[in-house]
Parts: sequence; structure tokens; C-alpha cells
Amino acid sequence: MKLWTYRFRPTGLPIELDIDLETSWSYSRLVVRHNGNVYIDRQNYFEDTYRLHEIEIPTTLGILLIQVGPQTAWHYSAVIKANGNAVWQSHANPHAYLDRMQSLMTSKADGKPAFEPGIWRRNMPSILVDMALGILFFALGKTTDLRTAAMATALVGLALLPIQWMVKRLLRRDIDLLGGMALFGVVMLILSAAFSWYFDTELAVQLKASVMGSIAGSLFFLDACFGGRWLAKRLASYLAYRDLQLRRLAWGMALTSFMMAGINLFIALSFSKDMWLYYTTWGDILIVIFLTQWTINWARR
Repeated sequence: MKLWTYRFRPTGLPIELDIDLETSWSYSRLVVRHNGNVYIDRQNYFEDTYRLHEIEIPTTLGILLIQVGPQTAWHYSAVIKANGNAVWQSHANPHAYLDRMQSLMTSKADGKPAFEPGIWRRNMPSILVDMALGILFFALGKTTDLRTAAMATALVGLALLPIQWMVKRLLRRDIDLLGGMALFGVVMLILSAAFSWYFDTELAVQLKASVMGSIAGSLFFLDACFGGRWLAKRLASYLAYRDLQLRRLAWGMALTSFMMAGINLFIALSFSKDMWLYYTTWGDILIVIFLTQWTINWARR
């Protein structure tokens, strides 16, 4: 699915060129139009080593080389060259982010693309389940009380165990609803439900994320001490990278868990219940994404 198209319309040249870069999660495609002709250069992020897009076209000025690549993490720039010299460029220092993108997109172990697309496809059911549980907790938290919301969400999560068994055994479909860390998730759900049942206050439910985060951080810390051979290894099987260092991944996840526990504690004690509810449903996911991406980048060899 195409996400965005960057359009470049060079000026100051005696010829007309339309330069479009179509981008997606899995590919990018450079399309150049000149004198009714269409020239295309495509690269697949999962199969091709990351590079500049390049197309050579014949014009009245001679053979022109069009190059398009990343200027920043969010923007691309175009350069037109004739005889090795730039005759037009969309921005100064147009491909300043190329080295960084090549580092992110290429495995340091073998120089091949770092991503394994099949991982995302296999894990889409568990990702959708996680999103559904988060929305369920938010809806119940707004319509009932946090203790009921926490216990109901945990029970729904636990109910996925027999459902997954039925899907795999009876329907013979290899669909994983609980992810590669199913056992870890079930244990955390049981602890979460027990905490919500025992401490019958809304503040306790708000602090539950800090307690659970501290427990998760401690488990990842212990896993890191043993080289990431358990939790990090299972987590790595569900990340779309082939060059992760398990010990670093475990250290990073331990740090992420402890930081999320601390942030949740601050929000719960400093702001209202509604503000905390909005944070825990929508805000903390952004912080988790940022910290997890940092961890992955650090864990790559």
C-alpha cells in the first residue's frame, strides 16, 4: 500500500521533467516522466540492499542521471546530474541521511536487508489482539471503574488461551493470538488480575502498571545477566530484524520497563484519573514505541 508520494518539479532547465518518489512500508519507487516516456526504478526493502534511487534518461542535454534519496528521516531530495556534475538539486546537501538509512536498513552481520517481512505477517493477529485489549480497558475504564476494567481485561486475555488451543488443534490453523511470549503474557495477566482483585481502590489499579513494569523489568534484567537466552530470545523471534544481539535486547527492555513504570507512577500521583486513563491508553504507547525502537537499534550488531 502506497503511503506518500514526493513530487519534484525541476526549474531552470531547458527541458521538462516530472520526478515522483512513491513510498510504502515495504518498497519505494522512483518514476520519471519525460517527453511522454516513463522510467521506473523500484527497490524492495525486504529483498534489496538499501541504496539511492537512480535513473538515466536521454535528453537534448545528453544523458541525465536522476538520483533520489533521504535528506532527513522524514524527507527525500532529488539531484539531476550531467557528466557527473549536478545541474539541479531540490535541497542543499540532498542525501545527508543516506548513510544513516543504510545503517538502519542493512544487517551489519552480512550486508543483506535487515528485515524479515514474514515476522510481521505472522504476528498481525497478536498485534490486533493487543490493540483490542487496550481499547477494551479504555472503554470499561470510562464506563465503569478501573478495578472492573482491569479484571475484565485480564479475564478476556486469559480466555484467549483456550481459543488459541481450539484454533490450532481443532481448526489446524497456525495462528498465534498471544505472541511469542505467550507464557510470559499469561503470567503477567494473572498477576495483574490478582493485584486488581486484592487492592480494591482505583489508585491501586493506576499503580498496577508501575508494579507490573517493575516485575517485567526485573525479569528482563535477570534474562540479560544470562545472555538473553529466554525472554530476549523469544522476543527477538517476533521482531523483523535478523541481526539482534540478545543480551543488549534484554538490557534495553529492562530499562524500558523500569522507565515506563516510573513514568506511570508520576502520572498516577500527579494528575487526575481521566488524565491517567488517556495516558495509559494512548500516551504510553508512543513512549513505548520510541524506547523500543531505541532498544532495537542499540541491540543490532
